[in-house]
Amino acid sequence: MLRHLVNTIKNQSIMKRFLFTSLLFVSIYSKAQINAKLMRYLDVSDTQITFVYGGDLWIMPKTGGMAVQITHSPGEESYPKFSPDGSEIAYSASYNGNSDIYAMPSKGGIPTRVTYASYPDRMIDWHPDGKRILFASKRETGTPRVNQFFLIDKKGGMPQRLSVPYGELASFSGDGNKLAYITKITENYPFKRYRGGLTSDVIIYDLATNKAENITNNLANDGKPAWVGNKIYFLSDQAKNMRLNIWTYDIPTKTAKQLTNFNDFDITYFSAGANDLVFENGGVLYLMDLASEKYKEVKVEVVSDLSVEISKMKNVEKNILDATASPGGKRIVFEARGELFNVPVKDGFVSNLTQSSGAFDRSPAWSSDGNSLTYWSDQSGEYEIYIRDLKKNVPARKLSNRGFGFGYKLFWSPDSKMLAFIDEKNDIDIIDATTGVVKKADNYSWELGHGSRYNYNISWSPDSKWIAYSKGEDNANDAIFMYSIAEAKAYRVTGGFYSNYNPVFSADGKYLFCISDREFNPTYSGLNDGTWIYPNNSRLAFISLTKDAPDLLSAKNDEVAADKKDEPEKKPDDKNKKGKEAEPEKKPEVTVRVDWTDIESRFALLPPKAGNLGNLIAFDGKVVYQRGPITGDQDGKPALVFYDIDKREEKKIIDNIEQAIATSDGKSLLAKSAGKYGIIKPEPDQKIETPIPTGDLVMKLNPKEEWRQIFNDSWRRYRDFFYDKDMQQVNWNALRTRYGALIEDARTRWDVSSIQSNLNAELSAGHTYTFGGDNESVIPILTGYLGVDWELSNHLYRIKRIVRPAAWDTEVRSPFDRSGSTVQPGDYILSVNGMALDPARDPYALFDGLSGKTVIKIGKTAST
Repeated sequence: MLRHLVNTIKNQSIMKRFLFTSLLFVSIYSKAQINAKLMRYLDVSDTQITFVYGGDLWIMPKTGGMAVQITHSPGEESYPKFSPDGSEIAYSASYNGNSDIYAMPSKGGIPTRVTYASYPDRMIDWHPDGKRILFASKRETGTPRVNQFFLIDKKGGMPQRLSVPYGELASFSGDGNKLAYITKITENYPFKRYRGGLTSDVIIYDLATNKAENITNNLANDGKPAWVGNKIYFLSDQAKNMRLNIWTYDIPTKTAKQLTNFNDFDITYFSAGANDLVFENGGVLYLMDLASEKYKEVKVEVVSDLSVEISKMKNVEKNILDATASPGGKRIVFEARGELFNVPVKDGFVSNLTQSSGAFDRSPAWSSDGNSLTYWSDQSGEYEIYIRDLKKNVPARKLSNRGFGFGYKLFWSPDSKMLAFIDEKNDIDIIDATTGVVKKADNYSWELGHGSRYNYNISWSPDSKWIAYSKGEDNANDAIFMYSIAEAKAYRVTGGFYSNYNPVFSADGKYLFCISDREFNPTYSGLNDGTWIYPNNSRLAFISLTKDAPDLLSAKNDEVAADKKDEPEKKPDDKNKKGKEAEPEKKPEVTVRVDWTDIESRFALLPPKAGNLGNLIAFDGKVVYQRGPITGDQDGKPALVFYDIDKREEKKIIDNIEQAIATSDGKSLLAKSAGKYGIIKPEPDQKIETPIPTGDLVMKLNPKEEWRQIFNDSWRRYRDFFYDKDMQQVNWNALRTRYGALIEDARTRWDVSSIQSNLNAELSAGHTYTFGGDNESVIPILTGYLGVDWELSNHLYRIKRIVRPAAWDTEVRSPFDRSGSTVQPGDYILSVNGMALDPARDPYALFDGLSGKTVIKIGKTAST
């Protein structure tokens, strides 16, 4: 009895633990399920829905629920389509670095590659017979602007071009005799509500009679046709709100009506099956019953480890964009992928100063006294200047409070009390390094441009009382100005007769060096068209700031120096005898004086020959600059050189220069040459023998934090840089909230780019493209081309046409269109590198990776 009681209690305990474990498993499993949003490229069969999520194909019951991932491959799949019976899915994928057509069982399995050749092939539709696939390709168009339609067996073979002149997306009629198609994809174009020459219409093409009928024929965007029964469903923004919604065209009555009325987001992806239509709006999946034309949301859940979003250690050595060097050049702060790294030039450890994937920290600047580091960061939600005390282990503090905009390179004053910079409005500003008060000194006048502002130079006088800079003139030339800190007043130094720019103060404060475009040696075109240019026209120049400053070009006169009497040797004082170091030599204080009367008349050119000069940096007794290769020199490399003021000669410092920055004490140079960084002297024949070690620039990357920053940065930059301050009458703040919420559901960089593109497209402006980022990629396997069109004859491949360019065109020519070749149209191509061409496969199947390497066997007849 006792034993039974003990066993019973034990079993109850086991059952309780099992029940608890089961409940815990269910709870964890439930939490592991992810409500999938932002799915793309949809299709529906009688029982299932397929879509692309996270770059891969998924499949689920059309009623919703748990989706199953059926591809796990690099690159992004797109345009999946169920076969008519739902047993197979054909889609586009870049498994070999090129978008080709693949087909696989809808239950999963090994994909079959259907098309080959290094042209992007887009999956369009299945033929109603379920045996052939329609795809779009540029393979025979002869132009990159349009695609043509091809039919191919689902297992591969020779693609057959349809008689449709060109097209992008299409859907077969039930009998396969007609196509509803569009000639341009503008429903996903980079601007919404577009009304122009690139809008698309839905056209019905009769494949038997080769006749076409435009069934929409309006100024709106009409796209993505789907033919079901006697109706054609399509997307259109023709309604008053100009949002892409689903419309239907009734073929017997030739009338159209709107089926959905979404206002916040466009419908970007939709497709139809025999009985249903599936579409996406604002990241939500919907299913429409075609009989009732009613739709409802479909809940989608996936189980995924979200591995793309896992924080990871990432080496960002190849992402260095900017740098600043400490006094003495012992340490460098590099900007790489939005992080700032303090790196030793030789010995020591690397320190990540910012450590935030969610902020873009950039444009570092080391103060002249070495105590502070300033940089721009958007960690507050706007780009502000931050200052960090490098002598204390304390966080950086926000120095500025601009609340908007974008600033560029920061220039420290020699006394380390102020900084100067140019901003997105082309304002030249000065900020107090203690109080953070910003004062506008001037404005460049012209729209300098985002890229040019990164290289815009502001020079401080040695006494920190002036800045020198250039401004755009009405005639588009640049003129040099100086701004007095004490007077808060700008003074003109040069007029605009010639373009003068990149001013820098000499180390003694007596001169301004600059670049002047005034060498006019015309180079005439060799085409006998009477045109010419004035290349290599920049000269090194200087301006004496006072009338009594020694002329740097005064005549020299060699003299015999008088004998010097022997002087008693100086003995070290008692302090030095005790082993203490002597006090460092103090530089005499410099006070910059300017005689403004006739100042431009003291402008003069220095001896170095004209060329492509830039990036002036002044040192004691010399001025350093980059000399680019002369225009037309295809193999030339830029060099870093200096002009010796006393010897009046130019000397080369280092070849193949990519970047040169003065250390913050103005005594050495941080140089990048041939991809290597090093500290060098402004002296002849420098080399970077021991590069600065950058291999330990490693950050902890949190992708989701970075995606949020990327989205917010995109939104801010359009706000700050877009040409229309009214943002095309859209509520830009509301759109930030609307689209920004979708970032939380992003699973890949493709999703982020899609959200960015749709946000930017709300402005209805052209060239608002989005690209780049950490997307999965595959190294492309290039196809070897013969410059021919193919045809199938006697179950063998033969040459239908040798593509021949104009007689004068020597750039691209088929190897069969050269002297010595006897190959003619009608000849058979039997094998490639000893392997017979299989008529059941695309003729280019054996040409993968053979670009420039192909060896073929030619037969005049099918029997040879």
